[in-house]
Amino acid sequence: MALYDNKHWLLSHIRKSFITSDDSGMCEAVMICDNIAKQLPVNKYDCYPCVEQDEEEDDLDSMAQSFDLNSDLQFGLRRHRSNTAQRLEKMEAEKKKAANTIHVKWITNPVPLSAEARAELFPRKDLKNTKREKQVSLLTELLAKFPDMPENPFKDFARMDGNAQVGVSTKRYLIFITMLNENDRRYPMEVVIISSAKILDLVGLICWKCSIEYPDVPLKDSVNHYGLFIAEDDGAVDWDFPSLDSREVVSKFGFTYLALVERDQAVQQDETYPLLIESLSLHHSEPGPSSTRAQLENQLEEDMNRIRGHIKAIGAPVYQSFNVYVLNKVRARSEIHLGISGEKLEIFPVIQQRVSARLWGGKQKAETFSMEDVVSCDVTEHKSNNRSTFRLVYCQKKGSTGDELGTVKHRDFESETTVASDIVKKVNHILEVRQSDKRREYIASRERKSHRKKNFHLGPR
Repeated sequence: MALYDNKHWLLSHIRKSFITSDDSGMCEAVMICDNIAKQLPVNKYDCYPCVEQDEEEDDLDSMAQSFDLNSDLQFGLRRHRSNTAQRLEKMEAEKKKAANTIHVKWITNPVPLSAEARAELFPRKDLKNTKREKQVSLLTELLAKFPDMPENPFKDFARMDGNAQVGVSTKRYLIFITMLNENDRRYPMEVVIISSAKILDLVGLICWKCSIEYPDVPLKDSVNHYGLFIAEDDGAVDWDFPSLDSREVVSKFGFTYLALVERDQAVQQDETYPLLIESLSLHHSEPGPSSTRAQLENQLEEDMNRIRGHIKAIGAPVYQSFNVYVLNKVRARSEIHLGISGEKLEIFPVIQQRVSARLWGGKQKAETFSMEDVVSCDVTEHKSNNRSTFRLVYCQKKGSTGDELGTVKHRDFESETTVASDIVKKVNHILEVRQSDKRREYIASRERKSHRKKNFHLGPR
């Protein structure tokens, strides 16, 4: 709120407001003669600029000044139209619409027409002799031209396309295809795939999209002939790094640009390591008794199991990711990616797309544990629905009392029985190789507790 006590300013403001806001021009005609602000005496304390200026000088200086801001009554001050004006406009629109309509009055003919006249007006057509031409679509013509068209070997990977999924987490990649010509090779192909797919599925999806967009490019029948390499934003392949492991999940890698490269030889995608088995030769040529042969077969089976165990122990430090659920005490279980390597153990939460999962599941944080702090990993329960729970025990930090073991904590996880067994074996293989001080102290303390329980009795001494 502002207070003005300058009489000249108030009178001048009221006069100009009436003149500028009147569209009829009557106020300007009435007030142009009497300028009351100029008739008042001017003091040195309440003077107002341009009060003593003549009208002629004002007209001369009007061209040198900027344009005045005139109020527009149609913005904000325009009153609503009356109902009568709306009805008149509606009636006018109906008249224009009726002018384009022709009304025909049906009158019964007093003189009835004869059968011959009716036949001339409405002749009967014979539709039996007319031959209808069979219309064939373009798709039918193309199918007829290629009756033995081969199937796309990569069509099974089309289900991994993330563009056709709703409510599922996806990953977006820009792929440079090195098999194309130089002009098409510069522009990457955008591929969207679900996050739970593997690199092998991503290669198959790229080949499927390439066979559709570039049908002239010859592709081999198997995805084992191709590999994904890290690439720059200009399409240059980074040959310093090997190709991405086809057994890993695509959500593990955060690269935006990748390159599809054709291999010289196909790579066999096998989850196990190759084994070389030599046949056993007996000292005698004649077959021995059945009991001896059964013992040899059992011995061979035991040796093979021992070799597989050694191979798994050798490959245990290699990084591998598993999809499991972490069991929390307060909220429900949360889906995570459990990454295990020889140096550390990582927990990455899976982004939940559903609102109910985010509401009830809470927010799982990403965590990293050093293998020096992990002391035990065992299966705790086998359920009837082919799922199992396993417990991971770790030491957080050293205690304030000088205890070398520190605070012992644990985390419970749930997954399929085969996945839980693989995780427990992998972690135990790593722990057996490392043999940290905390693990030795934990095993010793657990043995002391079990020995204490055995020696404890309630009977008299």
